Amino acid sequence: MPSQPATPGDLFVVKSREDRYVLYAPLRRTVAAVNGAAARVVSRYVTEGPASVGPAGAPLIEALEAQGLLAAQTEQAPVFPADYAFNPIEVTLFPTSRCNLRCRYCYADAGRRSIEMPWEVARAAIDLVVTNAGRLGSRKFTVGFHGGGEPTMAWGLMRQAAEYAHQRSEETGLDVELFSATNGLLNKEQREYIAARFSSVTVSLDGPPDVQNFNRPTASGAGSFEGVRQTLEYFNEVRFPFWIRATVTASTVHRMEEAVEYLHAQFAVGELHMEPAWQCGRCATTGEEAPAHQDFARNFGRARAAGRRLGVNVRYSGSRLDVLTSKFCAAPGDGFSVLPEGVATSCFEVTEPDDPRAAIFHYGRFDPQTGGFAFDDERVRALRGLSVEHLPFCGDCFCKWHCAGDCLAKVFGDSGSAEHRGSRRCELNRALTLGAIEELLDAAEQPREGRN
Repeated sequence: MPSQPATPGDLFVVKSREDRYVLYAPLRRTVAAVNGAAARVVSRYVTEGPASVGPAGAPLIEALEAQGLLAAQTEQAPVFPADYAFNPIEVTLFPTSRCNLRCRYCYADAGRRSIEMPWEVARAAIDLVVTNAGRLGSRKFTVGFHGGGEPTMAWGLMRQAAEYAHQRSEETGLDVELFSATNGLLNKEQREYIAARFSSVTVSLDGPPDVQNFNRPTASGAGSFEGVRQTLEYFNEVRFPFWIRATVTASTVHRMEEAVEYLHAQFAVGELHMEPAWQCGRCATTGEEAPAHQDFARNFGRARAAGRRLGVNVRYSGSRLDVLTSKFCAAPGDGFSVLPEGVATSCFEVTEPDDPRAAIFHYGRFDPQTGGFAFDDERVRALRGLSVEHLPFCGDCFCKWHCAGDCLAKVFGDSGSAEHRGSRRCELNRALTLGAIEELLDAAEQPREGRN
């Protein structure tokens, strides 16, 4: 009889299809498919102990233990170390709230305000991550650009910050990684500079011209596809690495597979992130709707299959079977992003000081008197407590080490509090993660069937 059994947090028994259940031990990277009777035996074994299964169930338990599914957990969970201290070596700057697009679903309602980051703020943020990297013995530091607006709308500041990052790299001997998110509506100078000085970019592009032009019009109402096309063709020409992010709405969800095929044919994209729109921000005024979860899951499966056929890695942030983590993103405790006003935030999506979630995610600001940043240590500690091992809601979910509680901004936006109660995406995350697990099981069974 096996010795100490796994605990419910180590092994998950998940209903799959018909009389098929999945036994999944994520931290051991082990999975098996069993029938309902076997699943009941395993559930009793895990919750009540070895004596509960009796002689009839012993052979099954021994076989599963030999596969590594039922031993007590020995693998280290991917959590913050006990001695973790907040010393960021990566910063993401939000240079401006201005934007040259008026995307119909924009979470930040970009372009509503016109604020630009002072140079002193950007310089202090870069100096902080450089100092931390040197002190911690890291070989590199990272500077990124993102927005509640389009970063390149503050081109002078963005270029000055990039040059300063390279200067600090030369002074310290540390490598620098520069990245940016962008809507891709760049002029010739911007394309050439980014390709020469940056490590990579993520470009937002929703699909074929009619989809892009409708979802992501310019501030004047014109289409944006042509400008983005010129940018991506130039990046391909000079072999500069980029990824594409496509937002999917209720009106475009049925075209996800088409989007993969089109973007591959036009731009030879290697990685495509497809994300469902979230009902917030400008959706309130445009009437744009998020896709139903069932529709997104079904069409994402087709898009991912098309990607495999074409050599495109099609991803969705809530289903990451290849990732083991306690954090969906850097928001729980180690994210350092700086808003145009000089506010330090751990969340890309909480960009306004009057957002109720700012009390959770905004934890410091630039101090012009000292020329540095002042952090609220209590808020930083509280953020660290939002990693998934501290979230009771996620305790019995088989996705917990993959989606890691999902996007906290969306979770707290749904609940209207700082208590994690799940979000509208939980059902979608579980469905797509289970689908990915089933694909692995089906692939493992094919060679055996071929030998029969």
